[in-house]
Amino acid sequence: MGNIIDMASFEHLRRSNSDDRYTCPKTNVTFPRIYKVLVPDGDLVDDVPVFIGTYSTEYRLKEPSSLEQLPGFPPLTATKISMLDAADEMYLDVIHFNNKDRALGFRQACGHLGLEPEHVRSFKDEQGVFLLLRRDDAPRKVGHIIFRSSDVQFIHGLGADMECEYVAAFNVLGDLIPLQSIEINEEE
Repeated sequence: MGNIIDMASFEHLRRSNSDDRYTCPKTNVTFPRIYKVLVPDGDLVDDVPVFIGTYSTEYRLKEPSSLEQLPGFPPLTATKISMLDAADEMYLDVIHFNNKDRALGFRQACGHLGLEPEHVRSFKDEQGVFLLLRRDDAPRKVGHIIFRSSDVQFIHGLGADMECEYVAAFNVLGDLIPLQSIEINEEE
């Protein structure tokens, strides 16, 4: 990937959508909604799944299907979110790919790097493939949602086209912040 262009540098490019979905002003990619899904936990009793009274939280780019409902379990509940709760101890990376092969390769690399399959979700539409990663490997990024898209841009200093990554990071208040402010000095 070439240059990383932080969209927080452009004060006038704040979220202006009424539906709380982020649209990158440079690539015109509109990211899908993010859903916080409460999934009832179960255990096997005599080879039959039984609800144990607790829930797991998942983050997805599409609403759960009615096919996911297990008999005898409470329904999955999905809430649209545009920011994380201050108490969340993780962050979300939402990455757009124009090419499904690149998205598949990236998803496979996530598996090789140890990301659990339930922490990598995908969504495909006419704009391409989106991957949502639930991560907890960078303490300063906790509580943020980071959107990433890319496009080819002419770089005058090089006199050539280069693929650039456009990044927008939102904090728990829903404010667009410079990515660098949560990446510097991660070890501190």
